[in-house]
Amino acid sequence: MKKRAGLPLEERNMASAAIARHLFSFPPYEKACEIYCYVSVRHEVETSCIIRESLRAGKRVAVPKVLGKRNMEFYFIDRAEELLPGGWGIPEPEGRGERLALPGKDALFIVPGVAFDRTGTRLGYGGGFYDAYLSRYPHCQTAALAFEVQLTERIPAACYDVRISTIITEKGIVTC
Repeated sequence: MKKRAGLPLEERNMASAAIARHLFSFPPYEKACEIYCYVSVRHEVETSCIIRESLRAGKRVAVPKVLGKRNMEFYFIDRAEELLPGGWGIPEPEGRGERLALPGKDALFIVPGVAFDRTGTRLGYGGGFYDAYLSRYPHCQTAALAFEVQLTERIPAACYDVRISTIITEKGIVTC
């Protein structure tokens, strides 16, 4: 987290833009009708442009809402402006039942994290939200957005950790 936070703002913005360009040319993104995307905070790879571009491109976009311990659901949004501060100050959708998103086979999950290794092991923030959620949908493609400084040699994994299939950095795409 210190390495990521230590990136100068201009460098972080340029890297986020490069990551978005790689994502937009990533075949699973191009084919996906539904994009499940985290809302970036603090020093994470910026996702607001990804959310807006996905909506502009006619894709259905869903973002997470925390409902309790290790429990979150995704809800479809029509505009980024629908998001309101939720748990831990992270923007979330209102979470109306009719907007509940249930991923199909053409969904792509864009996943956050603190660190990643090239086998797809992900170090999250410790809440277990994504591992619990993604374990319910093993058929879905996953892509983590990360700055190169977030890649590490090896991350220990527990039996409940869900590996991601792809990491997208400012330097390119890593297939895990």
